[in-house]
Amino acid sequence: MAKFTPARGLEEALARMLAPAVHRIAVQVEIEAKRLAPPTKRWVTMGDDKVRPTHVKAQGQEVPENLRFSINSMQWDREHRGLGKFTYMIEPRDRTSRAVANLRNCRCTTHKDPDGIARTINSGQPVVTGKTVTVTVSAQGPMVVEAEVGTVYPGNLVAGGAHFMAGGAAIVAARR
Repeated sequence: MAKFTPARGLEEALARMLAPAVHRIAVQVEIEAKRLAPPTKRWVTMGDDKVRPTHVKAQGQEVPENLRFSINSMQWDREHRGLGKFTYMIEPRDRTSRAVANLRNCRCTTHKDPDGIARTINSGQPVVTGKTVTVTVSAQGPMVVEAEVGTVYPGNLVAGGAHFMAGGAAIVAARR
C-alpha cells in the first residue's frame, strides 16, 4: 500500500484555488434563499381620527409575512377574552387572534413588500484559513430568525417557519 504525503503548503494552496468555486456556491445559495424568502407586510391604518389608539400604535409595524403583528390588546379583550397585553394578528381583523374588540369595525390594511426579507440576504467573500475555505450567507434584519424557523406566540398561536435559508442550501446541495 502506497502512502501519499502532500508537499508542504499544498493543502493551503488548494484552499486558495478553491475559494472562488466555494464563493460561487454561496452565491447560488443566496439566490435560492432570496427566491424562497417570505415578503414582509406593514400595518397601515386609515390615518384619520376614527382609528382606535391600539391600531394607531401599530401603524407602520413591519413583520415577515409568515409571522404575526403585535398589537396592544384592548381592555375588553383582556378582561373578557383572557388576552394578555398584546393581541397577535396575522392581518387586520384576524379572528384567529381570539380578539373581538380589537377587530370590530377595523378598517386597517396591510402593505406587502415582496423583497422585504430577500433584501437582507447576502453572501460574503471567501475567507481562507489554512486549508479551510469559509463563505457566509446571512440574512440580517428584524425578525429574520423567527421568519426562518417560526415561533409560538402566547396562547399557542403558531407561526410556521419559511425555512428559506435552509431550503436554499438544500436546493444547491441537491444540484451537486
